[in-house]
Amino acid sequence: MLLGFGNGILTFYLWTWFIWPFVFVFGLAFGIADLVKDEHSGAKGLIWAGIALLIMTGAMVGYMLR
Repeated sequence: MLLGFGNGILTFYLWTWFIWPFVFVFGLAFGIADLVKDEHSGAKGLIWAGIALLIMTGAMVGYMLR
């Protein structure tokens, strides 16, 4: 099961590799800026950064499990 999930994330990442570093950096920057600017702001940017980091590290694990 884990091998199939790792290979699925790896395949998805290989088709969209150029998007995720930008999503991570801009999501992290906007999320931190929103938190500094307002106490009661949402964490949408940080959630996007977390998802991008999850996909990038999942692709590395999927590559190692091949």
